[in-house]
Amino acid sequence: MTRKPQQRSIATRARVLAAARDLSQKHGLDLVTAEAVAQEAGVAKGTVFSHFGDMDGLLSYVLLDRLNALRAATSDEAAEPDQLSDPVGLLTRRMMALIDVITDSPTILRLFLDNIGVTKPNCAAEFVETLDALDAELEHFLTFWQQGASLKPELRQDRSPKEMVDGLIAFMIHGAILVKSHQLTDRAELEHRLRRHVEAFLIRQ
Repeated sequence: MTRKPQQRSIATRARVLAAARDLSQKHGLDLVTAEAVAQEAGVAKGTVFSHFGDMDGLLSYVLLDRLNALRAATSDEAAEPDQLSDPVGLLTRRMMALIDVITDSPTILRLFLDNIGVTKPNCAAEFVETLDALDAELEHFLTFWQQGASLKPELRQDRSPKEMVDGLIAFMIHGAILVKSHQLTDRAELEHRLRRHVEAFLIRQ
């Protein structure tokens, strides 16, 4: 039986996305081109664009996989009771994990920066939603820390958790730019700097 056009379209879209994921794993995201994806998926180049709008739209789905994996890993870490004994360390590790993802290639960093607060027309909605979810989880943790007398050191009380999230994002972006511009190549040094920034910004004086 011949499949309905909608079913064929869904299958083609899935094949194109699978090809992009496979090429990304083999060669890195920066070498994934429309021509290579089309050849790998066995479709015309125009078919790639008809399903995803442009290459950023397609690659945002590939990056989404990495963000979801990061989100799962940070959730597992936060569930460990001993992590709460060092909330500054927990936040610093979360920030470093995101920096590791977004600095994996120039394309990833650009996609991340392009979609902070603004959704590009062809970018996967789930990509932006996942970024928002990561921010929301960070805000939730800061709210818990701010209201919980049991967590030491004490979090500052003169700023809202949302405002503090904005500051932490700025620190992460700055760190990512330092890495990609080769101004800082020592990961341990970057983590040390981030921790110092987090302490200075968040801890109640």
